[in-house]
Amino acid sequence: MKAADEPAYLTVGTDVSAKYRGAFCEAKIKTVKRLVKVKVLLKQDNTTQLVQDDQVKGPLRVGAIVETRTSDGSIQEAIISKLTDASWYTVVFDDGDERTLRRTSLCLKGRDILPRVRLWISFL
Repeated sequence: MKAADEPAYLTVGTDVSAKYRGAFCEAKIKTVKRLVKVKVLLKQDNTTQLVQDDQVKGPLRVGAIVETRTSDGSIQEAIISKLTDASWYTVVFDDGDERTLRRTSLCLKGRDILPRVRLWISFL
């Protein structure tokens, strides 16, 4: 459940709320092992392809027109149809504890976390 105005990935130093021992706690991102998966619709032949963000030239936003390197090595114009942040984030909590978490366990500080909590409860 990502808001349309959230970035494709978070950067070092960003203040977040992180799920830790069943509760959300304030933390700051210390390191990022970035992996953003981008699903694109190739304009030339109307097919979809899944690529990593380093294969995309242009803004990482759903609906953006970009250039992408295809599996055969050619560069084609495409439209981003989906972004998935599969990055690993190491965060430091206010008490000094560090944890490495996926994006699904983080939300930007100050954002409403209730939709994520409802989603997790529905899986129980």
